Amino acid sequence: YLLENDVVRQVEAKGALYEELLGGHAAVREIRRSGLLLAVELGESAKLYRIMELFKQAGILSDWFLFCDTAFRISPPLTISEDEVRESAALIRSCLDRL
Repeated sequence: YLLENDVVRQVEAKGALYEELLGGHAAVREIRRSGLLLAVELGESAKLYRIMELFKQAGILSDWFLFCDTAFRISPPLTISEDEVRESAALIRSCLDRL
């Protein structure tokens, strides 16, 4: 499936789209990424703990990094569509708005 549908070639563009859609939010200090593996830096552990609660309420499954309690991860499947990237980024932004 991955080869037949050229999925791997699309990964960089989808990761860049997440970065574009989330990077301008006032609560986001930095986005670090490699393809579709993203770390969204909030700068404070209190904000991270709060966003995790907001994510649970919104039905978003996420986590922070073992040695970085100021950033949450986004690691969708490589097969995520552009529409799904936009939809999930909008949901994440709505949680960021409530921080």
